[in-house]
Amino acid sequence: MFNGNKPSLQAKTNADAVRSGENQISLLIIEDALIHSTIIGHIAEKVGFTTATARSYEDACEILSARQFDCITLDLGLGDHVGLDVLHYLHATRCRAQIIIISLSDKKVCDEMVQIGKALDLNIDSSVHKPLDLKALRETLEQIRIRAQLQKLTVSPL
Repeated sequence: MFNGNKPSLQAKTNADAVRSGENQISLLIIEDALIHSTIIGHIAEKVGFTTATARSYEDACEILSARQFDCITLDLGLGDHVGLDVLHYLHATRCRAQIIIISLSDKKVCDEMVQIGKALDLNIDSSVHKPLDLKALRETLEQIRIRAQLQKLTVSPL
């Protein structure tokens, strides 16, 4: 039954954007190990992300030059390059994605990378250690997805 109240244009626009996929939350997985990228991708998709994977520094740079992401998981060991190389690239491109460090390195190394990322003015504040703590990864991704969706809804154009 119509009660005389019309939905706001903003609410209608946001709902339409969600249905059309405009407000999809995206994740770039920068990981050279197939098993880890598959696990991260599976968990991310379960909590509502669309995902893309880069297996090397070069792949990451190519993908990031073509599109922006809401979130990035970054393995610190990428064959010929290290995560620090990617952090410098992200800084140079003024990336605003939420970044999660994923590494076999000990906690001290991960914490140092988080501090370097902050010093580079990157949106980074968490790390997950390998072997992957699947529950912690899922919880972190869920929190990021919720924040990203709220941000997209509040900045959607009329």
